[in-house]
Amino acid sequence: MEEANHIIEVLTRTKQSLEREDTKELRNLSDQTIHSASVYQHTDYILVATIIYALSKIVDRKDQLNLKNWQQFVREINNLLSLAISSIQQNKQSKFIKFLTKIKRYIENASPNLKPMLKEVLRKASINKASKIYEHGISLAKTTKMLGVTPWELSEYIGQKENPQTRLNKTIDAKVRVNMAMDFFR
Repeated sequence: MEEANHIIEVLTRTKQSLEREDTKELRNLSDQTIHSASVYQHTDYILVATIIYALSKIVDRKDQLNLKNWQQFVREINNLLSLAISSIQQNKQSKFIKFLTKIKRYIENASPNLKPMLKEVLRKASINKASKIYEHGISLAKTTKMLGVTPWELSEYIGQKENPQTRLNKTIDAKVRVNMAMDFFR
């Protein structure tokens, strides 16, 4: 029940953030959901996180995407989110997944001219979220299976991304090391 309440809260806040066009909050909500998905290894949560992240990218690029009827787009997404919330409250998991799939399809088909770009946003969102799950300690194979991305896509993305441990692996310039050693013995 705790998981359901968390998802209801996240989806409710997603609706509000979408209306306010708050990309930072949408990304934060997506990251929170990824954490839950990693803990519970629940694929539905991953889909939620991917959708929220894609929405943050769409809001961020709203002017570039040139979506006609932006208000209608937001209204339709929020209606579908409300239906998803309702299905969770009624404990109807299959309906919940159906509404998530509808949201994903609606995003992909928001504009026929933008369909390839929106699909790319969703694909990149999936890869990004897969890397976050991988960072939480879930194996590469399991992560790719859960998100439907290839191991190559995920490996390439992870390889390009600098993580906090990467900085620790860099060596200090020889002159700086010598000066540090000299200072140490003074």
